[in-house]
Order: sequence, then structure tokens, then C-alpha cells
Amino acid sequence: MIRLATEAEELVLIEKRMRNAHSFDALPCLEATVEDLNEAVIKLIYLPAAIDKATLATTKLTWRQQLASLRLYDLRYDCPTNAAILLFGLNPLYFAPGAYIQYVRTDSTERILDKVKVDKVFKGSLYDVLRNVDGFVKYNICLSRPVPIKGSFRDENVVNYPYKAIREFVMNAIMHRNYESNAPIYIYEFSDRIEITNSGGLYGNVSTTNFPNANDYRNPILAEGMKLLNYVNRFNYGIQDAQKSLADNGMSPAEFNTESPTQFLVTIKVNSRW
Repeated sequence: MIRLATEAEELVLIEKRMRNAHSFDALPCLEATVEDLNEAVIKLIYLPAAIDKATLATTKLTWRQQLASLRLYDLRYDCPTNAAILLFGLNPLYFAPGAYIQYVRTDSTERILDKVKVDKVFKGSLYDVLRNVDGFVKYNICLSRPVPIKGSFRDENVVNYPYKAIREFVMNAIMHRNYESNAPIYIYEFSDRIEITNSGGLYGNVSTTNFPNANDYRNPILAEGMKLLNYVNRFNYGIQDAQKSLADNGMSPAEFNTESPTQFLVTIKVNSRW
């Protein structure tokens, strides 16, 4: 039989979580207040995904205490955490100027300004950015077209980049980036490849010798939020699944530059049949 935690037990758990806050996303955003959060989204979407219905229906915790139970609020300083501002802030760029994504498409294989065809910025709370960039990847980056089969009158459907793979690499960049940096996530689509760059190199238990088989979280609260919102699964299978998706489409595996301590780069070459 499952026993629901008492109000006193919930408060003890909240205090323990605050004492153990070490990551940037768990720290208090001292300039922010609870009014800087999208309360409607949190109450209608996030809380039901994070907390079971019985607990939500019977809890006597205040609004701030409910947020704190999810590490979205720091009761000691009476302000949201960085994770809350990034996930549900009304204006997160005010507090984290680099927390956006810049997409650039060019007809060249080089970074030539005159060849840029599309320049798009995704900004706002991660709740909005995740949905918007996911749709953009699916409908504007990952394309398909019929290609004649040699020696046949039939066509086969060929994709330039499989959606599953590009989505995974973009979500990884969002989840693992260093949000203390003012550099955004860059998605460069060249004529022959896509490069996705995020600030922050390999983190914690992950090193150049065990990547991608090992995993660690620079932003554990953001990672949990993305899982609850159904954008990642946190099973540590994502990169392997992305590589398999590339292989299933007859493409070469993605390449990773993991040498830099301040930057992570993944390169995906376009389908050679495109």
C-alpha cells in the first residue's frame, strides 16, 4: 500500500533538496520573483506531470512550497531557481542572456555571410522553445523526397537528415549546455552537413574515453523537466538511437568534437543520396 507523505515530511524533503543544491539550475535566481514565472503553465501542465493526482488533491503546501518541492523555488531566498526561470520564465533572457538557439542555413560548405539563406532565433522559456524548435526540426530541417532507383522505374523516399537523430542532438544540446555562458546554442545547416554547438564541454563522470557510454547531468532539474515534458527519456540510449537512425538511412555516423572544455560540437553529414 502506498502511503502519501505528510505535510511535515514534504517540508523536510524540500529542505534537504535545497541544502544539496550544487548545480547552476538548482541555485536561486536572486533577481527574480514568483511573478516572473508562467504560473498557468506550471499549474496546468507541469505539476500534473510531476506529481500524482492524489498528492496534488490533498496537499496543503503553499504555491511556493509546491514549486520548491520540484526544486523550482528557493524558500531560503524567497525566489525561483534558475531552472524555474529557464523552464517557465516570462523573460528568461533577462536573467540568462545566452539562453536561446540560433539557426543558420547557408548554401555553402563554409561560413560565408553572403550565402546565408535563413537566420532564425528561438527564444523564450524552454517550455516554448522546446516545442517550437522540435516542430522546426521536423518540418523545416528534416526533409524527404522521391529519388529514382537505378535500373528501375520505381522511386524510393530519401531523407536528407532523419528527424529522430537531429531531434536527439538538438535536445541534448539544450539539456547539457552551460547556461552560465552568454553564447547561444548554434545550429548551422551547411549544404553538406549540420553542425550543432553548445557551450560547456563534457561534464562530471563523462570523459573523452567513455563518451558516449557514460552519462552525467550538468542541469539535472532541466533534464527532469524535459523528461516530464516528453522531450527526453534519460535512459542514456539517445545517442545510440540517433546513430542507429543515421545508419538505417544509409548515412555515416555523427561525429563529436569532445576535446574542448568549454564547447561541445556534433557534426552530421547530409545523406549522400540527397
